Amino acid sequence: MSMPRKVRCAVEELVDHGGHVYTVTLLPADPVPNFRPGQFLHLTVEPYDPAGFWPDSRVFSIASSPRDRSRLRICYAVKGRYTARMEQQLQMGREVWVKLPYGDFVVEGDTDVVLLAGGTGISAFTAFLEALEPAHPTRVFLAYGARSPGLLLFTDMIFRQLERVPGFEALFFAEAGDPRADASFPAAGAPGCLPGRLALDPIWSRVENAGDRTFYLSGPPLMLRALGDELRSRGVPPERIRVDAWE
Repeated sequence: MSMPRKVRCAVEELVDHGGHVYTVTLLPADPVPNFRPGQFLHLTVEPYDPAGFWPDSRVFSIASSPRDRSRLRICYAVKGRYTARMEQQLQMGREVWVKLPYGDFVVEGDTDVVLLAGGTGISAFTAFLEALEPAHPTRVFLAYGARSPGLLLFTDMIFRQLERVPGFEALFFAEAGDPRADASFPAAGAPGCLPGRLALDPIWSRVENAGDRTFYLSGPPLMLRALGDELRSRGVPPERIRVDAWE
């Protein structure tokens, strides 16, 4: 496993999804160390002297592919003072520093899995999903919920992979607005797009032997606690409930 390194970066692209949700692409000054899908980085907007102490920072899942070490991508939602500061200060060309990689929230590819993503928690899964090949030997089910259809991120990639990978399925949820009638959702009118919060009942009815799969959870703390409790109440053993507590 790669040792964490500190890397100076510039903001190359900044996408405002609305609702104070952003995707940021960073251009590192040097190739970043090897990392695995699901790992995270620390990002600081503070001035940093490599000879000094690491300043205040925040943790973000690495949403970009490990195969491209010349770019880094993160997603964030404004939830507190630090992310509010990021919203105000991050702009094209802005210098930031990151240190990476960290974490062991890595989806194992040798067993059937269910990925439960809420909001920008999808970023913990994007590198894994993007790397899926048609001959992937196990089954992958993604359940992904957001506040509105327009805040369901990376849907172009997800739908491209749904067409390519026979063992990959997905189900989407939007708390406000009906994805089936929203033009901002790429598969408007298609099945598998449900109004309301991400919930286990419709997943259980669609996933064969759901209770025997390994579950990976990434999203807001309330979602993680509620879904973790419900999975345990359905008899899923703790060792098959993996949680990425990214807030």
